[in-house]
Amino acid sequence: MKHAAIDSVHAFLSIASQRYFTEARGRWVFRGHSDARFDLKPSVGRGGHTAKDCAAYEKSLFDMFVREGASYLSPLPVDEWEWLSVAQHHGLPTRFLDWTYNPLVALFFAVAADVDADGELFALNTVAKASQRTREKSPFDITRPAKYYPNIVSPRIRAQEGLFIACAEPEKPLDGPLRDGWSIERYEIPKAGKASLRYELFRLGVHASSLFPGVDGLAERLKWQHRVLPLVRVA
Repeated sequence: MKHAAIDSVHAFLSIASQRYFTEARGRWVFRGHSDARFDLKPSVGRGGHTAKDCAAYEKSLFDMFVREGASYLSPLPVDEWEWLSVAQHHGLPTRFLDWTYNPLVALFFAVAADVDADGELFALNTVAKASQRTREKSPFDITRPAKYYPNIVSPRIRAQEGLFIACAEPEKPLDGPLRDGWSIERYEIPKAGKASLRYELFRLGVHASSLFPGVDGLAERLKWQHRVLPLVRVA
């Protein structure tokens, strides 16, 4: 379902309070794309490799990460789900897509980059049955998308209220077709409104240094903050 464009945080929160906050937390999860042309496809399925196919590429990446990454981690991840969670956090292409419980976090990611492109925000409704932690099988053997609640392997996951959707077919967009019982809604973020939306989020405490705890996030927020003028709305 395609909704009207988001032109202010206030308007979006009004929609969210009536549409998404009336159900249990976690039934709806959110994701933002800074460029509306991006597919809902995990990084491992986006191509750009030399392997014979995506499955071989994914297996090679994962096996090498586990073998070589073990010397850097303590304690070690307990299963493939945790290994993929750590790999995703550190930038390795995986079949995981990042989502958040917090729609304002998703909105930040929709406006914080690609200033010359329209963004998009997604709201994904997952049935209660599908919300259970899926670890009875390997993430590489799932036959339909699954919601996965990671352990807090970094402060970023906590700050961003994050979770993952494990994609069963990484080369196909998650919404084409969507899993039975799930539904997705979309909001356009016009490029002309990105700057004002980002400033509104900043005033609400949603910015780079709150979502990326540490010196890198602080530096990014300060760099941005000193390049923008305060938003003043004229009545």
